[in-house]
Amino acid sequence: MKSWFFSLSLLCAVTGCGGSNTTTQIPVPTQQTQPGKYLFAAIYENNAWAKTKKGFVIKGNGDLYYFDLSDTAAALPSTEQPTEAELTRYFEAARFEFVQAVSAEQLNSLWQLGQPVRNTTLGKEQSICRDAGQYQYLMFQPLGNQQYRQTLIYQTGNFRREQQDAQAAPLKEYLVKQAVKLQIAYILDPDGNNWCSGL
Repeated sequence: MKSWFFSLSLLCAVTGCGGSNTTTQIPVPTQQTQPGKYLFAAIYENNAWAKTKKGFVIKGNGDLYYFDLSDTAAALPSTEQPTEAELTRYFEAARFEFVQAVSAEQLNSLWQLGQPVRNTTLGKEQSICRDAGQYQYLMFQPLGNQQYRQTLIYQTGNFRREQQDAQAAPLKEYLVKQAVKLQIAYILDPDGNNWCSGL
């Protein structure tokens, strides 16, 4: 009987037996099922000849905007979990122009493809093109509390790094195609190595 009472007392001490729990729990961000304010971005930066910092961003509602931050000191948040406010301060720091609306069907397809992609599935970084600047193709997955997981889909230019997750291949293809249309990335030689030009 004493052993049973001792076990029950110990269990109540550990679990609280329904009493108030004074331990403050820190909420763990969980990925949302819908896009947030920002969804994808392509960013080109080069300081070799002239300061260049431009690209495009696709918002969660499908609106695609071109931005040019070349004359600003704006810097993409270095953390892998930036806040919405930090991303807005970066993307909308200077020239920020509406280009087009991505169809709801296309946007949903891209969103679904990107759900399982993580930075943990990135391949090794390779040194490719000296003085070619840096092209980054990114996805922003909302975690709640206006916070995002910043995931690299593809990086090229001075250094090349690519997702190994097969789901990322159509994302890369779509984002690179948009970058070419907006003259952020360039096809230099249709039959050659274009990694230095953002492809």
